[in-house]
Amino acid sequence: MNTTRGTQTLHPIQFVKFWRALLATLLSALLFATACSNDDANDEGTNDVSTDSSGTNSDSTLGSATAAEADDEAGNDTADVSDEAEGKLKSESSAPTSGLFADDEPADPEIKAEQLDGKHDNFFEEYGVRNFVDTAHDALSTFALDVDTGSYTITRRWLDEGIKPDPASVRVEEFVNAFEYDYSTPRNGLDIHIDGGPSPFDENNIIIRVGVQAAVIDDRDRANAALTFVVDTSGSMDRADRLGLVKQALTEMISELDDDDTVAIVTYGDISAIVLEPTLVRDDDEIYDAIDDLRPGGSTNLEAGLRTGYELAEQAYAEGGINRVILASDGVANVGTTDPDALSREITDRAINGIQLVTVGFGMGNYNDTIMEQLADEGDGFYAYVDTLNEAKRLFMVELIDNLTPVAMDARIQVELDEDLVDSYRLIGFENRGVLDSDFRSDDVDAGELNSGHTVTAIYELELDSSVDLENDRHDLGTVSLRWQDPETREWIEIDEGIDLLDVALSWMDTTPHFRLSTTVAAWADVLRGSPFAEQVSLRALAEEAELIDDELRTAQTEELVRLTWLSHDLS
Repeated sequence: MNTTRGTQTLHPIQFVKFWRALLATLLSALLFATACSNDDANDEGTNDVSTDSSGTNSDSTLGSATAAEADDEAGNDTADVSDEAEGKLKSESSAPTSGLFADDEPADPEIKAEQLDGKHDNFFEEYGVRNFVDTAHDALSTFALDVDTGSYTITRRWLDEGIKPDPASVRVEEFVNAFEYDYSTPRNGLDIHIDGGPSPFDENNIIIRVGVQAAVIDDRDRANAALTFVVDTSGSMDRADRLGLVKQALTEMISELDDDDTVAIVTYGDISAIVLEPTLVRDDDEIYDAIDDLRPGGSTNLEAGLRTGYELAEQAYAEGGINRVILASDGVANVGTTDPDALSREITDRAINGIQLVTVGFGMGNYNDTIMEQLADEGDGFYAYVDTLNEAKRLFMVELIDNLTPVAMDARIQVELDEDLVDSYRLIGFENRGVLDSDFRSDDVDAGELNSGHTVTAIYELELDSSVDLENDRHDLGTVSLRWQDPETREWIEIDEGIDLLDVALSWMDTTPHFRLSTTVAAWADVLRGSPFAEQVSLRALAEEAELIDDELRTAQTEELVRLTWLSHDLS
């Protein structure tokens, strides 16, 4: 790849990009002039999302304090944000004026979603953006671990189609989770990895990366699996990128399962139906026939489908084995219970019995991300999205197989920072995964589940006290505590790790390429969602940094990051 930009001699690819960019600029100017002349008619063309699709909250509190107050009033143990919600807020006037990725082409802090096919009638929940927190007021940051990746894949689909992502669809942690890092793998349970370096948002701040790695269980050593697929066959799934892709994915997955695993299939449209009773994989002809016979039609009774799916999963329950319900749907629900919160409550009790729910989204346009994401959280599983056949194969043939074995239940993190060394901090992402600080050691509080090989990465931005000398001081900035329940012994385990200043690199290039990868991805997502803390971050600078990272790591993921960051830049 020729990564040199701005030279006198243009590479042929750059020549094409130059003319494409010039034409795009002229077209944008023409469209802008047209839009201005019709400004009064624009109010009726907004996306159907649950809140302001600009990605920022109009009341200037960024949504955090309001969410915390609402959860306190409702008595919800797993609040949308933790106690840190009442910390200080950096207003737009105090946003950093310089940072690692700042240049003369700052990103628009309120990227608007284009009104194109595929963007209408989608449902996303706006969770706001976490504020900076005054450490003297609240030195604890507590949240549930989350391994979802759906938000990243949805963004990839939109960018590949030439559409700006809806800011409400961007969840930073799901972008960061989508990439692989170089964390050491523990023999069992979970382990903590901590490192740090300069902040790309503000040259006066630092980034602390907290990584969690789950043990890897060899597929040959795993217990038998009882998998119940709940497949949406309603009329809205009658598209090649919906039911057609589901059938291809299921067909590919069966070949990767063990002979003694069982598969059952439930479908739902107007009503639910069992199309395949629990069947051993060794009898795969019967399974393939059931998959081939899946046909779309009717309304969408998601409630009935899940209820029947769980009943069948309980019937097929493998004692001491792996029990999972896998929902394949576009998230639409128009018959029976349709409220995401009500649907979530229906499956909470089922999850307690050890049956995980994995939700896999298909299609775009009349797609309900909110339901799919919330169901996975309440069902103690994870949420993924499929945009292509390659992604379907990766998810169903590799990830769902490799990650079958549970390693940690109700896993949560608590970071305690030293108020003498850290003036303020913000957790970038995890807005809807907050846990009350006082509930960190409460065994009754639902948190996150990690399976074999799963990783979770959290990015913190810290404003240090002026007395801290990064080059010469030898202090711990704080402590990271990780708590979870062992799925076999039901024993609660807690480990901790200090945030050592020695682990914070003085310069960006002194950090590891995987640190730069995770931080660059987080910064990119923060820009796409319209975060006020990323106003000075340039999409061009992010794309150029992605190229440098790809030069070092040379993976399919980093190559994809280069492509997507440039696409987002071209669309900005």
